[in-house]
Amino acid sequence: MLVKINTCLDRKAIFLTNRHQNKLILTVFLNPTNMTEITSTLNNFLVTTKSSAALIINGKGKLITSLEIDYADSVAAMSAAILSMSEKFLIDLDKGVLKQLFLKTSEGVVIGNKISGTNFIIAFSKDGSNLGLLMRSTDEVATELSKNSLLK
Repeated sequence: MLVKINTCLDRKAIFLTNRHQNKLILTVFLNPTNMTEITSTLNNFLVTTKSSAALIINGKGKLITSLEIDYADSVAAMSAAILSMSEKFLIDLDKGVLKQLFLKTSEGVVIGNKISGTNFIIAFSKDGSNLGLLMRSTDEVATELSKNSLLK
């Protein structure tokens, strides 16, 4: 039985009640315009920086969106673990709040940048020669994405 339709922060939710099991079920539908805007921004970032892949995650490791990456859900969970441990490390040492994380590998670089709250953008690049530009561009796109109501 449909009980209520609610709109809040560009999200639409439908609340359902199952009379037999006395449970409340909440289904949230994200605003497709905002998701299209996020994906478009991420795609422009990939083209501009020549990054090989990127994803946006929340602090619990849930994938918000990704481009050009296999096993994005697993990568999101592993990235969240690394970011969480890094944040705790910095807090324990009283070194401030994590804003950006850089990893250099034998096959390129990985940059994690806080968008807002607990949301992060993770960018992968096979070319580390443009590292300064990539780090700056990642920070700029994170600032741009932080204006989207779904990532606040």
